[in-house]
Amino acid sequence: MKGKRFFDSFPPPVFLTMPSVGISIENEMLRVADFEKKHGRIVLKKTDEIKLEVGTLNAGDIAKPEKLLAAFKKIHADHGVRYARLALPEEKAYVYEVVLPMPEDGGTLADAVEFSLSQNIPLSPAEVVFDFEIVEGPFLVNGVQSVRLVVSAYPSANAEMWVDILKQAGISAISLIPESQAVARSIVQDGDKRTVILVHFLKDKTILAIVSQGSVCFSTTVSHAIENPEKILDAHDGEKIAESVELLAVRDELSKIYSYWMSKQAIKSPKDPKSIKSIVVTGQVSNMSDVSDYLSKHISVPAMLGNVWVNVFSLDTFVPEIEFEQSLLLAAVIGVGLQK
Repeated sequence: MKGKRFFDSFPPPVFLTMPSVGISIENEMLRVADFEKKHGRIVLKKTDEIKLEVGTLNAGDIAKPEKLLAAFKKIHADHGVRYARLALPEEKAYVYEVVLPMPEDGGTLADAVEFSLSQNIPLSPAEVVFDFEIVEGPFLVNGVQSVRLVVSAYPSANAEMWVDILKQAGISAISLIPESQAVARSIVQDGDKRTVILVHFLKDKTILAIVSQGSVCFSTTVSHAIENPEKILDAHDGEKIAESVELLAVRDELSKIYSYWMSKQAIKSPKDPKSIKSIVVTGQVSNMSDVSDYLSKHISVPAMLGNVWVNVFSLDTFVPEIEFEQSLLLAAVIGVGLQK
């Protein structure tokens, strides 16, 4: 039995140009973002958040489908939503980079990607839905025309459950993408090919992702429960720093993936185009500037706070009603909502 690309498994509605909203999934809530065009410019029409009963989701698994259905029905009723694009929990996603030869003799890249699945993830092709994008190429590898791809895969049983519950709520799923891809789409400017690490803090986890050539090439999550987001890092007199257990875990994982990427790409100089140029921080801790400075000092790479509006409008010409720190919580839902 073969694996399927997303649209092969869940045929999209005929009218893909119909208005759709973005919905990002967190274990404690659903976030909604709806964009529209006004005077030739994309503007944020509305955002919303729907709290989920504790235990509805568990690390990306749907534990109480009836509670999730009620939340989607509320979105359908309150926003008149018929079509949606979802950013699904990162815990269930598999993202990897692979170089493959260009197909010959009637073969397709999809066939080649499907063959690569079992070599890169712990599931068989029959157990997943997948998608991919070309990030580089074609170029010659041992005399063979090849391309570099980024592949994202999701367990098909889990994906089918999301699509089915949405359908019961009167909403058609147009696309499913991992949270890391949604965050990247909101804070990495279109056309920016530099390599950066994204650090997206949520209350129960932190997503770490490497973005290169505009695509997420690697992602992982650090599971934790931030007991007090206000105290993830304490600075006294600008010198003495007390780190929370959660921040230490993120710091250590960040160091690991930095070393993994630099060695995997055989990067020997910061001038290498694929060397990591910066850390971009978003999410849910109050002292975000201090946290980004702390992470920067640990791995000696510049860090900055993300601008979730970079692909929507310029802050020089338009000031959104949402406070800047509050906007950092919306990175995933803005990214998936912009995916038109």
